[in-house]
Amino acid sequence: MNAMLTTRSGRSPAADQLAALVVRNLRTSARVPQLLMFSLTMPMAMLVLFSQVFRSVAAGPGFPPGVSYIDFLTPAMLAVSTVMAGTNAGVSAAIDHTNGLHDRFAALPMRAALPGVARTLNEAAFTLARAALLGVAAVVLGFEFHGTVVDALAGIVVLAVLAAAMSALFGLIGDRLRRPDVVQFAGMMVMMPLMFVSSAFAPLETMPGWMQAAATLNPVAHATDALRGYELGTATFGDTATAVVAAVALWATVTLLPGIARRLRASVAR
Repeated sequence: MNAMLTTRSGRSPAADQLAALVVRNLRTSARVPQLLMFSLTMPMAMLVLFSQVFRSVAAGPGFPPGVSYIDFLTPAMLAVSTVMAGTNAGVSAAIDHTNGLHDRFAALPMRAALPGVARTLNEAAFTLARAALLGVAAVVLGFEFHGTVVDALAGIVVLAVLAAAMSALFGLIGDRLRRPDVVQFAGMMVMMPLMFVSSAFAPLETMPGWMQAAATLNPVAHATDALRGYELGTATFGDTATAVVAAVALWATVTLLPGIARRLRASVAR
């Protein structure tokens, strides 16, 4: 019986299927070099633009003393670029519906969640690549990392978990709307509050009270605060836990709740 649950490689069928889907997603991305280039370089362009246009914010009364704007902005751009890239997962899901690939996946003997997991792993890989490129651009602009190796590793973990949450969120939007052009506009509507209702570009203390309250529910805000703490060497375990829990909560909401709702509807229908 156990032999039937493994393949010749010694792995389970689900592991081989997931590996094939991840390779397929990476190849699909590589076949559109223009999209790949813009996805990787747009965060760097935004970093340069924002760091020069809004650097006067550092002179404001609510800005942390002794912190340059490039040091304040770079961790935020890591989180923001992860949100922006999440829309790619939504568009990819919509394209799979448009070209019939989603129906083909549904007809195959594999778990329904595997295509979404593969998209998440694909986005996680590109998140690390964007982080590396952003780091190089930030250093050129005067960025200094004041944390430790442990801080850097914790930052990678927070980014990876946030990437998984964003991929699940926008993937769900793509599965529901099923049109790439509509998904892009819907993604913008979701992306904007995630980006700006946070301390990404200015301290929360300078914003209206309702916005500060809304930021407590925003996983991007918590990830930004944690990443900024790692960069400054001031992060605590609580910062990491809050950022991870907020991202996992979003992932669970968009991944698990729809399935639970479907099963409840099916049981009621019986």
